[in-house]
Amino acid sequence: MSEHRARWPDGIVSRVGSSLAPVSVRVRGPWSRVERLRDDPARWPAYAAAVAISLGVVALLLPLREALGPVNILLLFVAVSIGTALILGSGPAAAASVFGFVVVNFLFIEPYYSISIDAPNYILALVIYLGVSLVTGQLVARLTQRTQQALREQRRVSLLYDLNTALIGDVTLDAMLDTIVQQVVTVYGSDRGRILLPVDDPASDAGDDTGTGPRELVVRATAPRSAGDRTVDRQSLAMATWAMEHRRPAGRRVAGRRLRAPHGAGRLPVVVQTIRNQDDVLYLPILDQHQVIGVLEVTGRPGGGRFSPEDERLLATFAGQAALAIDRARLAEEASRAQVLAQSDELKSALLSAVSHDLRTPLSAIKASATSLLDDQVQWRDEDRREFLLAIDEETDRLTLMVGNLLDLSRIEGGALRPDREWYDIDELVRDVATRLRHRAGSSADRIALDIEPDLPVVWFDYVEIAQVLMNLGENAIKYTPPGSPIEIRARRRGDDIELAVADHGAGIAPAIQRRLFDRFYRGSAEGTIISGSGIGLTICKGLVEAHGGRIWVESAPGHGSTFRFTLPIAPPGSADAPLPTDQEVLAR
Repeated sequence: MSEHRARWPDGIVSRVGSSLAPVSVRVRGPWSRVERLRDDPARWPAYAAAVAISLGVVALLLPLREALGPVNILLLFVAVSIGTALILGSGPAAAASVFGFVVVNFLFIEPYYSISIDAPNYILALVIYLGVSLVTGQLVARLTQRTQQALREQRRVSLLYDLNTALIGDVTLDAMLDTIVQQVVTVYGSDRGRILLPVDDPASDAGDDTGTGPRELVVRATAPRSAGDRTVDRQSLAMATWAMEHRRPAGRRVAGRRLRAPHGAGRLPVVVQTIRNQDDVLYLPILDQHQVIGVLEVTGRPGGGRFSPEDERLLATFAGQAALAIDRARLAEEASRAQVLAQSDELKSALLSAVSHDLRTPLSAIKASATSLLDDQVQWRDEDRREFLLAIDEETDRLTLMVGNLLDLSRIEGGALRPDREWYDIDELVRDVATRLRHRAGSSADRIALDIEPDLPVVWFDYVEIAQVLMNLGENAIKYTPPGSPIEIRARRRGDDIELAVADHGAGIAPAIQRRLFDRFYRGSAEGTIISGSGIGLTICKGLVEAHGGRIWVESAPGHGSTFRFTLPIAPPGSADAPLPTDQEVLAR
């Protein structure tokens, strides 16, 4: 191989040949730059088969030559020529026609075993036979070729349809890559398919013409999955690298007919290699309009043997669809990242807008109370001091609640929320929350009423978290309704769930606002006035309820008040047939 090194462009022999075991490297270029080997062994079996078929017919007809006569025998050899054209093609059919012309003259027309002919009419019959068999054989071969071409086109369209249908539901890049290689194996019928992409960016210009070469390739998808081989050996890497650099297919073993480059052909586009005792492997660059995205590696042609030019064209179609799918997935991922960044900026702005006022108000109150207490020039009475200290205590509680809500929100959105569930009495929970709400309501404590269904079972839930849900709903009812209007907390059993509700008789909520109530940092309004708050209370309620396996919703109409309802499963999942613990058993725990 080294004696021809100077003829190869770009040092391809040094890069490919040095990385391969004992390998025969060949180059295939455009038809204008190559010549077929005259001793191409790929065509001789077909001609040999045509001659063998003709000899078999001769052996069958020789004992019957007196009974059949030369004309009937010539007609039978026309049929042989047509059959050969159907099976082996035009060249072998022509060979069978010429062979039949000679054999019939030599063996079936008197004088036998001589090329001379006594009857002149047989000369005309032989000439007509030769012309008819040659023309008919060529027409039949051409018709067969066009039929096969139509079938191949039908198969190509069918494969493309199956591939596009399989890709419809895929969105992510990895899912699309897996689908493509799976279709190469299951639909096309190869033994294995792999997609190799640059390690850093699947859509980078790995095949540019700058001379810098591609980055390292890694296997991003493989089929069948049982193969599980995601390593790239030096031989495969060399061939895939060449295919990416030159934007042409490359393969182990010759794809199609054996070709050789004439002297001085110059730069040729396709490198192929012959390795003994190995399956045919083809490497096709995955190209879009501007760049090389990766390489599709296909191992094993259906039925064995070498990949034909038709196989290359069909698999190149797969690679083209892969390029479109990868580009679509890349654009979708970029759009998703841009959307996430936009949402992140929006949330940051909303968080700062919602929290800044709520932080400033309690901090200002704490600062004012503390400054007043530290003023030595004023002699405060004990009642005044106590009032300042109570203000500091209340505002500190507000800050603690706000920080706790933000932490709860981060736990909910991060998937780190794990309720600490035990068996509790729902009646006790509701009465406890009502007591705390009455304390918050101050002078209008009597506006809070209870409606609890008797004999409710114990429920499996996190007491602190569900109490927080009820408190948030109750405080919202106090905040968003006129002073003195009644607020009712209800508890009912609904099948295997407990339904809790907080109802008020305020102005109600418009349908447009209801759809956004549980969004982060969204704050409703009452009679056109924006209510202060961070806007995450209902979001936290929704997350806590859903973490328990329940759901939360609102029922409201303008002018008729609002009712916030949520459900809790009574028992843990999978324990529907187990008996519920009694109140005594719960107290004993």
